[in-house]
Amino acid sequence: MSNKVDATKMNEATKRELKPKLRFPEFRSAPEWKTRRLGDLLLNHPDYGVNAPAVPYSENLPTYLRITDISDDGHFLSDKKTSVNIDITDGNYLSEGDIVLARTGSVGKSYKYRKEDGKLVFAGFLIRIKPDHSEVNSTFLFNFFYTRQYWNWVAITSARSSQPGINANEYAMLPIPTPPHNEDRDDLLEQQTIADCLSSIDALIAAQTQKLDMLKSHKKGLMQQLFPSLEEARG
Repeated sequence: MSNKVDATKMNEATKRELKPKLRFPEFRSAPEWKTRRLGDLLLNHPDYGVNAPAVPYSENLPTYLRITDISDDGHFLSDKKTSVNIDITDGNYLSEGDIVLARTGSVGKSYKYRKEDGKLVFAGFLIRIKPDHSEVNSTFLFNFFYTRQYWNWVAITSARSSQPGINANEYAMLPIPTPPHNEDRDDLLEQQTIADCLSSIDALIAAQTQKLDMLKSHKKGLMQQLFPSLEEARG
């Protein structure tokens, strides 16, 4: 009962908070945002991955994407790749723009497919959503899955049983705040502007992280040379 009350309060709050605190100048006079169900922004109903165990990685088998292969910031962890050994159809592979969401375990965790990650087959504990690009920008949508509003919804929705989880039907009902757009022209300009802004920050973070990793590696190499080796001294 309490979960239903909390969900109702959250939906009401979502409807009240349809004007972002920060908006790009060119959109400040545009109409306020609207709340739409995730299912209405997709090409089809959210679907589940394949139900099969992982096997050691092989170049002759499809690469498997499991919840544990997704980092907290939504990247594919390729250092410990595994494969799946079953008959695969084209529909089992992720496509550009596809997003997967964890339905159990690390409930709510998300990953947006990138071609540079190679061909991936997603596992059964993940749910795939295929954004309708005439309704929603996939990068804009993916960033929503890192907002406090989303994680509040996950906490409420997944707490309905002793085994936390969110199924495909529940994900389809997820309220998504979206800017207004001209349906005649499929104009997603504000979504695209937000997506581009956040993507540029992600690129900057990635560049700085790479520099930090290089500095750490450089320091490690220096330490090996600046401190005498006891092993060599014994020799």
